[in-house]
Amino acid sequence: MRLTRARSFLATSLVVLAGAATTAIVIAAPASAKPAAPASSHQVVLVNCNSGKVKPALFAPGCMPSQEFFSHLSWTSWKSVAFGSGTFNLISCNPSCARGKFQKFPVLVVAWRAKAWPNHAGRQYFSRLTMIFTGKRPKSLHTASQTLTLSAHQ
Repeated sequence: MRLTRARSFLATSLVVLAGAATTAIVIAAPASAKPAAPASSHQVVLVNCNSGKVKPALFAPGCMPSQEFFSHLSWTSWKSVAFGSGTFNLISCNPSCARGKFQKFPVLVVAWRAKAWPNHAGRQYFSRLTMIFTGKRPKSLHTASQTLTLSAHQ
């Protein structure tokens, strides 16, 4: 998969920004402060149809895998921000959605903005997911990236 210079710069910038934010949090702590004990041993999850998954290989935002979904997801990091890559699958709806074929687009994926998962004590879920198209992208998108707001009740 070949990245253009702009797309490569965008992907690198996201990784650097996430790392800088993490570094700033570590630097801001006073030297005398004790490390905080983890609030929970649970990892942050992606919520899909009220089920939370850590590092899913398949993810359907909005619980509608028949329209669009991510497949072949491979995660390189999964902490307060998750980084991965995979394929975004979108039904063409041509001549109709029932008879359309899936189009496949290579993407980089960043899951971020962890929030408390309602009715799941001590658990968190990623409330944002940014996809960065590394090759061709859907004709309906005018930019190389798109950010989705994820619900805790998808």
